[in-house]
Amino acid sequence: MKRLTMAAAGAAALLAATACPTAWAQAVDTDLLEGPLLRPARSSADPRDLSGVWFVRVYTPRVMTTNGRNPPFTPKGRAEWEERAQAEKDGRPIADASAYCWPHGTPRVMNSPYPLQIIQTKGKTTIIHEVNHNVRHIYMDEPMPQTVEPTFLGASVGRWEGDTLVVDTQGVSDRTWLDERGITHGKGMKVQERFRKIEDGKVLESLVRIEDPEYFTEPWFTRMTFSWRPDMRISEYVCEENNRNMPVNGRTVAQ
Repeated sequence: MKRLTMAAAGAAALLAATACPTAWAQAVDTDLLEGPLLRPARSSADPRDLSGVWFVRVYTPRVMTTNGRNPPFTPKGRAEWEERAQAEKDGRPIADASAYCWPHGTPRVMNSPYPLQIIQTKGKTTIIHEVNHNVRHIYMDEPMPQTVEPTFLGASVGRWEGDTLVVDTQGVSDRTWLDERGITHGKGMKVQERFRKIEDGKVLESLVRIEDPEYFTEPWFTRMTFSWRPDMRISEYVCEENNRNMPVNGRTVAQ
């Protein structure tokens, strides 16, 4: 878990936008960090070649709208978030999936201060995450299965729309959260990510749409960006070896 010390040096943020699809085009990249380590040489000139190691540019543990507000909660969604927020204020936060060393869930796993590697093969795009060795399997040009058994990262299918990789994910376990502060979701959540290379191939952009009528009154959007990092390799990550937040009775106290 050594990468945590690099969060300030290499990270990138979730910037939530409004519930209008045009927010994808209007979302503003905060781009808080600059410098040669975050601006390496460009990746492949092929806009559909996303292969390689990427590192989130500005990491933040909380999902929020561009106006600094939370997503559009339903009463149930707000009640659960307020319960978790209060528990954290009281010094006994409710444990999330990562506290148990379980996979972080989609799309949260993408917003992590650890590198990820994209591998593209015929019929499949694989995203390997250093954090907790999470691996996402995206099956290309296939329909979403009619029945999806819940898993921590969900079932993902992808397709190309021009130079944008569109990934749809369903069946994400409701034991996962959308951020570290307690924004939760239900079993019926649908996630769509739109990946494309920008800034002359130096940056990978992910525009994310989250839909879950049980927890949010309308779909909402968030944006992440990743720097291409050919100088990095995925390292070993053993959560169980140094789990400082092991839950007790469903709650955890950092040490």
